[in-house]
Amino acid sequence: MLVEIKERLKGLGVPASIEDEYILNFIIEKVTNHIKTQTNLSNIPVPLHHIAIDMVVGEFLMMKKSMGQLAIDGIDFGLVAKTIQDGDTTTTFAIDKDNMTPEASFNAFINYLRHDSFDFIAYRVLTW
Repeated sequence: MLVEIKERLKGLGVPASIEDEYILNFIIEKVTNHIKTQTNLSNIPVPLHHIAIDMVVGEFLMMKKSMGQLAIDGIDFGLVAKTIQDGDTTTTFAIDKDNMTPEASFNAFINYLRHDSFDFIAYRVLTW
């Protein structure tokens, strides 16, 4: 799974370094255990494999971003000023849905990658 995750990250423009492998392996275990716990299965079902990959990528990107270690070409995570008024200083930042900041768009993408437990419902097994 590690190779596929590194390829997914590379495709997103965030190549994983050798130093990132420990963190990625930790996140793989975390996501794998989460899926197994949610489904009550001992293995991840094949249809959930790509969801697991995306979840690991989402967790990795969120961790790197929150630690200030994420550098993506062309993305500036600073707020974009939508309106600026000099007299009595009024500044409005572009955070509405139609004019999202790059950071808001990136966060929405990370949330998409991290998925929801709703994706596991079809594979959930009852235990007694």
